[in-house]
Amino acid sequence: MPTTGGSPLLAHDIPEVDAAVVSALREAGAVVVGKTNLHELAFGITNNNATYGPVRNPLDVSRVAGGSSGGSAAAVALGTVPFSLGTDTGGSVTIPSAFCGIVGFRPTTGRYPGDGVVNLSSSRDTIGIHARTVEDVRLVDRVITRTAPQLPVLDPSDLVLGTIAGRFDDMESAVAEAMHLALDDLRRSGVKIVELSMPGDLTPAAGPGIEMVFYEAERLLAARVNNGHGQTSARDIADLTGEIASPDVREIFESIAANRVTASAYEQARRRRWQLRRLYEKAFSASGVHALISPTVHVLPPLIGQDDTIDVNGRLQPIFPTVTRNSAPGSVAGVPMLSIPGRSTREGLSVGLSLEGRFFEDQYLLSAGEVLSRILGR
Repeated sequence: MPTTGGSPLLAHDIPEVDAAVVSALREAGAVVVGKTNLHELAFGITNNNATYGPVRNPLDVSRVAGGSSGGSAAAVALGTVPFSLGTDTGGSVTIPSAFCGIVGFRPTTGRYPGDGVVNLSSSRDTIGIHARTVEDVRLVDRVITRTAPQLPVLDPSDLVLGTIAGRFDDMESAVAEAMHLALDDLRRSGVKIVELSMPGDLTPAAGPGIEMVFYEAERLLAARVNNGHGQTSARDIADLTGEIASPDVREIFESIAANRVTASAYEQARRRRWQLRRLYEKAFSASGVHALISPTVHVLPPLIGQDDTIDVNGRLQPIFPTVTRNSAPGSVAGVPMLSIPGRSTREGLSVGLSLEGRFFEDQYLLSAGEVLSRILGR
């Protein structure tokens, strides 16, 4: 089956072997049904793909399913498959799960083998899981990692969750209402919620995190094309942009080619990433919280066709940094992240709750997510 990344650029990219995660699932008896649509080359959050069409949100077909792994989430939300795989650089698994009302899991970066992926970033990319329940995610995770169940038995009163004020800023009113109701449910059940301080947590994701992706994506995409079947001469990233169909993605790669991130800027970005990792670890160690909790996305799913800007509380905002605001820090740091359905809005749209855990404490995070899902009736 071709691995196109949703792009004409890779239309003839037919791998000779399965990705390791697919091989592990097949060996355990899973049946591959097919591949799903995505934002072209996984570089966006609307999933408005110029070649294959938009992925529509099963809860409201006038709205996007989220991206980049929107087809993966929509297939699970529709009941077509019990689980699916996606890839996540800056929220591409957790954002669609929040928009489509399902569970999305981004493991600690490096937990899953990463071969077979159309990569944007060797530093940030990971394969993730979409499923209808946290229990299903835990099963798939055990199959991929070949680990025995190590299930801490948790009660709501065992859990201490941390909030960071900046993650709750500027929420759309419907999101704010659903979030506050969900947090009230958790508190009444015995979950303790405390406020933490992580000064500057959003800054490395908004700047250095993007520079890391741009530096790495330029090289990774060119390498994939040049290593493909039938290639007779090496091609630079500037030579490839004409074969990218979606205008927003083509514009990104044209910008990458015209304003290349230098090696020194890339090194500085990587240093900022290590600083962010230390900030996360310090926040967990000093507070004793088991996970951070926030809205997965602080806005509702955009309408299909809103590719550039979105109205947030009466102000037009650029759509990509707005939708990825809360998912970006954890994805830069590489911590495990889980999005579970919280309360729905009055219009029936889903508002996801994001949980972020400590490095490589994925199983504990999933256990906590299972407890919270039971409280919320999901």
